[in-house]
Amino acid sequence: MLSVRISLALSFLFVVEAIANLSNQAVAQGQTHPVMIQLDLHDETIQATPVIASQEQVIMLGRDGQLWDFAPQDATNFARLAQPFQPLPQNELRGKLLHEFGRGFDVSGTGSYLVVHPAGAKDRWANQFEQLYRSFQHYFTARNIPLERNEFPLVAIVFPEFTAYQKYAASEGMRVSKGVVGYYSPKTNRVALYDVTRGDPNHPLWGENLATIIHEATHQTAFNTGVHSRYSRQPKWLVEGLATMFEAPGVWDSRNHPQFRERLNQARLSEFTEYMKTQRKPNSLEQFIATDDAYRQRPSTAYGEGWALVFYLIETRPREFAQYMQTVASRPVGEPYTAEQRVEDFQNAFGADMNLLESYFLRYIQQAPHKL
Repeated sequence: MLSVRISLALSFLFVVEAIANLSNQAVAQGQTHPVMIQLDLHDETIQATPVIASQEQVIMLGRDGQLWDFAPQDATNFARLAQPFQPLPQNELRGKLLHEFGRGFDVSGTGSYLVVHPAGAKDRWANQFEQLYRSFQHYFTARNIPLERNEFPLVAIVFPEFTAYQKYAASEGMRVSKGVVGYYSPKTNRVALYDVTRGDPNHPLWGENLATIIHEATHQTAFNTGVHSRYSRQPKWLVEGLATMFEAPGVWDSRNHPQFRERLNQARLSEFTEYMKTQRKPNSLEQFIATDDAYRQRPSTAYGEGWALVFYLIETRPREFAQYMQTVASRPVGEPYTAEQRVEDFQNAFGADMNLLESYFLRYIQQAPHKL
């Protein structure tokens, strides 16, 4: 057993590796996150549990759900704490958020969410996030796809105007333009967005707020319920395809939009249909799933293709899709995800004949009903 106070003569990497070994042994015995250590990092004291350690990099999971990624030599004053790792209680995290964002903001708790928002705007924001979380759960439960319970309260931050949002994003290393209304950060495990309506719920741009909430809250929920993993690389077509699928009213609000047509994301359907007619190369499905290159090289068409592929698979092959998601989400922490392994995982779930699957996929999308 390691002593509670660890000698500073030992390297931090050695300490974390030793604790990680203890963590692995305890996890094998059914204990989750058994070890918590405290350390100073860049003038901040954190309490966290190890996720991965190497000579170049340490990743630790904080009690607020944040991932800390740093070089071993950057940590000082580290000690193993007597109590096991536990997430911050919701009331304690709420207090930290109030302190972080200060006057002009309030924090509303709605069950699964803590939403930082302009004072007096609780119903408009917090209830919407909670409704989407429940819709996500309902959608996957109805398709017999198991979800884990989120370990941490889900945090969303709503800024009343762009400048404050842009400044906050910059503090997280994110560059945003006014066209990027919001984002989810797997590192901080938070959604951040700005209110394009400046507090007016009857503003014609409220729909833009809603679309952002749906997309980013889907990312956040998926990464916190076991659908995606925050600790291993996930295919971008799967991550973005799922988020764009939930943008359709028939997916996030199926009770009021029960028709098949309403489960279609008409904007993404139109994008992909046009891409099929004018630019898409035959037998290119394997290339699309093997890397994330399409999202860098042709983002205007990649998002439509990702939506179409996820929609096709979950509508026609839900059991295989569930198996595939579990395979991807359970990949070893920190391992690269090669193009060959990505294709192999996909084929193991959906069959080895990629060209045959592609023909079924394209025919299904071509026959989908478009708006008149």
